[in-house]
Amino acid sequence: MRKFATIISLVSLILLSSNVYSDPKNSNEVGAMGQPGDDSQVSRTVKLTQVDNLFLPNEITVREGETIRFVVKNAGDKKHEMLVGSQENLKKAAHVRRIYPDREHTESHLLQLEPGEQKELIWHFEQAGTIEYACPLPGHFKKMRGTIIVERK
Repeated sequence: MRKFATIISLVSLILLSSNVYSDPKNSNEVGAMGQPGDDSQVSRTVKLTQVDNLFLPNEITVREGETIRFVVKNAGDKKHEMLVGSQENLKKAAHVRRIYPDREHTESHLLQLEPGEQKELIWHFEQAGTIEYACPLPGHFKKMRGTIIVERK
């Protein structure tokens, strides 16, 4: 019976970890929160700074239909990530990273930054609503979070 429970637990973890974060192109999450944007359509640049356990700013407002260039700098002493998604799916990602800390992640809505590194994410916001961003790495997720408010045109 114990082996059966272990197998069920492993299958559950595999299904959870392969949910929206295994292939974002097949995910309803990406469509609802927007999609990777076209560099030629960028309407403005938003700068974000990561310090250990904090995003600055932690709230951003954009307009429906807008394409934003996020320039993200890791000013902290630790590796950080910026993952965009719903609160539910960010929690799932944080859970997966706790279980599989060395696993590669390649989501289209993810930046991985070493200390001192700066990267860009171009994102097109298709519909009004609220989207979250966070660093889902173990020990970072509870404090390193922010909100993107997508206003109607």
